[in-house]
Amino acid sequence: MSVPDLTGDVKRATRLTVTGLLPGSGEQAVVETDAFEARALQHELDHCAGLIFLDRVAGAHALYPRKVYL
Repeated sequence: MSVPDLTGDVKRATRLTVTGLLPGSGEQAVVETDAFEARALQHELDHCAGLIFLDRVAGAHALYPRKVYL
């Protein structure tokens, strides 16, 4: 986890279409997704771009201490 003591609210699209090229063949690939998968894909794309959730959080009011469940 990038910031183990904090969590926060990040606005993300609920539907997503990502277009790219497959390595090696250069063939175009299109991924269309929604709901949880769209949010997860945006999260992973942020990591590829060197971003963490703090770069996308709505502001200090949207940060919370992470709860620990033992």
